[in-house]
Amino acid sequence: MTLYNSPEALLTYNPVSETLLLSCSTPQLSAAFNQAYQRALEEMRIQNVDKLLLDLKRNAPPTDEDAELLRPLTKALADHATRPLFIAAVVSEGQYHHQIGSLLATAPLPPAQVQFNYFTSRRDATQWLSEN
Repeated sequence: MTLYNSPEALLTYNPVSETLLLSCSTPQLSAAFNQAYQRALEEMRIQNVDKLLLDLKRNAPPTDEDAELLRPLTKALADHATRPLFIAAVVSEGQYHHQIGSLLATAPLPPAQVQFNYFTSRRDATQWLSEN
């Protein structure tokens, strides 16, 4: 089921896996993507969805914009119920190394009930989500 669609981002819900999927189709995180990301976080709360897969694997070099994934998450879910939430971000190898460096250096930590992981393989991310 499609919840949000723009040229830059697509947000869908898979009722079988009970997972939201947000895909980005541009080389940069645009305002439309940020709007879709906020929508995904809202839908997690409204629909009681515990899993979100962010497909951000692009052929672009890593940028500081990518580090903003945790800040909106922290704000949107800070007052969320105490049940565990699982978010997997699929990024390129270069983005992965950039994200880990940014995470360790400056990024805010997500709320305690949120498990947020980066993956370079969509299959690995999907498997992690299905195990949780």
